[in-house]
Amino acid sequence: MAYCEKILIAGFSGAGKTSLLQALKPIAPDDFEHFDDLDRLIMKAHGKGHENLAGLIESVGWDKFRLWERQALEGWLKEDGKGVLALGGGTLSPMVWELFGKQRKILFCHLDVDFETLWKRLNLQAEEPRPLLSLGKIKLHQLFEERHKIYSQIGWRLDGSRPLQDLTREFFSNLK
Repeated sequence: MAYCEKILIAGFSGAGKTSLLQALKPIAPDDFEHFDDLDRLIMKAHGKGHENLAGLIESVGWDKFRLWERQALEGWLKEDGKGVLALGGGTLSPMVWELFGKQRKILFCHLDVDFETLWKRLNLQAEEPRPLLSLGKIKLHQLFEERHKIYSQIGWRLDGSRPLQDLTREFFSNLK
């Protein structure tokens, strides 16, 4: 794959972006300095008084959250050094793709998982409530289909249903 300074992992909620990010850090090339999760950056900056991301979004609304998300993404991309960032499930909007999708220094990786697997994962995860679950399965599937149109434009796809160990091995080998 082409030279890049920043890798952005995109995918729907429950695809395993944060898990992949955490697994990549110990095996990354030495020149990769930053490993961050966009949702965690937002919680660090704006989440005081909120137990989790779902509570923050409920408190401030989606519009304000999306603004903070975009600001955090732009700030992270301006940081010096190479890094990997796990995006939120809805970060990759058409506007964000237009702005950043074709930049040579930014490489997008789509962690692709089918909807039924995502649905099961989202319902089984007990660590933190997922904001999108309140939509219900039918509306969530519609949102999945809408977002998948954007994700499908990403040239680098990893099958997120594969074991994490396989994904981590494949991830950095794709950069050579």
